[in-house]
This record gives sequence, C-alpha cells and structure tokens, in this order.
Amino acid sequence: MTASETTAVRPQRRVGTFTLGVVLVAAGCGMLASLLWPQVEIGWLLKASPLILVALGAETLFSARGGGRVKYDWLGMLLCFLLVGAAMVFYAAAWAYENGEFFNASNCSRYADETCYRMDYEFFNGFDSHTLRLNRGDVLEGRIDTYGGWLEVEISGGDGETLLEDAVLNGDQSLEIARTGDYTILVHGRRTSGEFAFERVPGVAPPEEAPPAEAEEGA
Repeated sequence: MTASETTAVRPQRRVGTFTLGVVLVAAGCGMLASLLWPQVEIGWLLKASPLILVALGAETLFSARGGGRVKYDWLGMLLCFLLVGAAMVFYAAAWAYENGEFFNASNCSRYADETCYRMDYEFFNGFDSHTLRLNRGDVLEGRIDTYGGWLEVEISGGDGETLLEDAVLNGDQSLEIARTGDYTILVHGRRTSGEFAFERVPGVAPPEEAPPAEAEEGA
C-alpha cells in the first residue's frame, strides 16, 4: 500500500468533536466536585466558558495544518454553532454572577419591624431594604460584620435627605437623627456573608428653636 493510499483511507472526524469532548469532561468534573465538596466555589466553571471558543479555534487551526483530516459538513457546522451558542450563554451567566445587578439570591434570615432591621446571611447577592420611622433626637445604631464579599449601605429620608450614600461599611455605626420622618435603609450585597443590625434608640429631642421676634413697629 502506497503512502497516498494510506492517507486516503485515514478516517476523518468532524470539526468540533474534540472541543465537545473537552467541554463534557470539564462539566462532568465540575458537577462531581459540587456534589463531593459543596463548600467549594464552582463559579470559576462559568468564568472559564470563553475557553470553549479558544479550544474550538485551536482545533480548527490545528486541523488545517494537519492536511484536512477534519470533515466540514453541515453536522460539523451545527456542532460548532451549538458550542459557540453555549459559550455565549455561559459567558452571560458568568457576567451576571460576577456583577450581580440583575438578580437577587440569598440564604439568610431576616427580621424587621418598626424599631429594628436585621439580617444574618451565609450568602447575599442583590438588594434589600426596610423603612423605619425615626423621631428628631433618636439615634440609629448599627453593627455590620462582613466575612466575605462586600455590603453597601445607603440610608435616606423621605424628604430626599441622604445620611449615607454608596458607603461600604463594617463595624459599629451611629447616626443622629435631626428631623422626624421615614428613613429607608437600602443594602446591596455582592456575594457577601455576614450579618448586620440597625436599631432605633429613642432619644430626647432638643427644644425647637423659637422663631425670631418681629421688630417692634416704630422702633
């Protein structure tokens, strides 16, 4: 048998089959790891989704150097299309997971009433809020303990007054209330774990300032 005959009978494979095999192996290993070690963060699998395109491109380039031993038919093109689509979907999920702006996910306990607002969370990603009625002279006492990720807090009044804005806080907090009204506490967690508590401490309101007396006529 000549060399040309050996090349002619060499089996061909469709483009994308190698990349598909790598993706299946990686996905299976990730699922197995999530079952055996639930505490392990597997978000890196989503973040590695662009490697699907890298592997598919590398497979195409190496097949071109190998003398055309890869078959480019409609099934191969369909397989490439599915791999590219899967990479884009996984990338979108990874972006949403990383930025956390479009969904709320939490594993927490929450308690809120007219005097306090508390949350204890193993995982908090998203937004939550509560409104307290505070009187002039009250003190809003807070305690924030963040063990992972970060927590952003904004406190604003019904009249538009902002006591805290875009503040990344940790530890003890104390805010004196200068005006009676409804105050909203808005918290934004980014894949955070920890706890926080805000509580109204009643105070003695300082006396209202008397309006200035009108000048006597004819003075």
